Formats: sequence, structure tokens, C-alpha cells
Amino acid sequence: EYGKQWYQRRVRGVQYVVERMRQHDIHPRYGGVYFGQLLGMCDQVTFLLGAGGYSSYKYVPYGPVDAVLPYLSRRAYENKGMLQGSQKEIDLLKGELKRRRWGFKGE
Repeated sequence: EYGKQWYQRRVRGVQYVVERMRQHDIHPRYGGVYFGQLLGMCDQVTFLLGAGGYSSYKYVPYGPVDAVLPYLSRRAYENKGMLQGSQKEIDLLKGELKRRRWGFKGE
């Protein structure tokens, strides 16, 4: 339950920032605001931000396994609610693959 709540807060936080950027006329690409997510986490959010013209990036932690593993474990725990949106992410990815392959939008 914690992971789902954390994920929902994360998505609402992104929506809040995007809305504030609109209110203050901050350009999505050149306004100096960047969105970052751990590689493999919140991919549907990154995809939607990119499709909307917002600057976003993925980061990859590196270092000794014993130093990185606790961090990755916390992120996985926090993002377990993200699995609720995995079908949506799969549908978005299928649509993007169709668009890139055949030049039209998927369903």
C-alpha cells in the first residue's frame, strides 16, 4: 500500500510542476526545469513528459554492489505501486513501437 501511495504522490507532483510551469509561462524544453527518474522506474511518466516536450532524463546508479543494492531496494519498494500502471505502460510502448515502425498512432 505504501508503494502505491508513494507512486500516486509522485505522479501528482509531476502534474503539479507541469501545471505551475504553464501558469508561469515556463517553456517545457528550455525553461530550466528537468524531470529525472531511475532507469526502469516511472517509464510511462517519462514517456508522457517527453511526448509533451518536457526535458526528462533517466539516471543509473553505479558503484559497488553492496553500496548500490540498498538504494535500489528502497526504490523498488517505493515503486511497487507502479506495477498497477504496468498494463498502461505496455499499451503505451506498443503504440510507440507501431508509430515508429509504421508511422501511425497505435490504439
